[in-house]
Amino acid sequence: MIDGVLGSSSLPALERSLQFMSARQKLLAANLANAETPGYRAVDVDPAEFQASLREALDEGRTDGQGGIAFDDAAPVAFGPRGTELRPEFLGDNILFHDGTDGSVERAMQRISENTYAFRMAAQLMRSQFEMINAAIRERP
Repeated sequence: MIDGVLGSSSLPALERSLQFMSARQKLLAANLANAETPGYRAVDVDPAEFQASLREALDEGRTDGQGGIAFDDAAPVAFGPRGTELRPEFLGDNILFHDGTDGSVERAMQRISENTYAFRMAAQLMRSQFEMINAAIRERP
């Protein structure tokens, strides 16, 4: 179990999730913007891999020394002083067209929608956590 605030709150996990989804949204937007650019191949980071890495880091109680969660080097994402760094891979979930692209606007929009929904849910959970902390500080509901 993680010591202190990390062990009693989901805030660090929510923070890392929001950072991941924010960085992923930029990646997904670039995929959509370049869907018809000759030679462009869509990339993404699998959210399930991120969730597995987050679960593993939480189970092992790894911290970064600043109250955050530390991920191992094999994780699909790195959090550092330069911000959130994704390690995307080519999707390749569509046929490769004659111009070298393999993007699908429909699939890109689906990924953006899923990511947006997950971001909103995590943001709402974080907002609820802050409201509980605020209520505890004020000693009233």
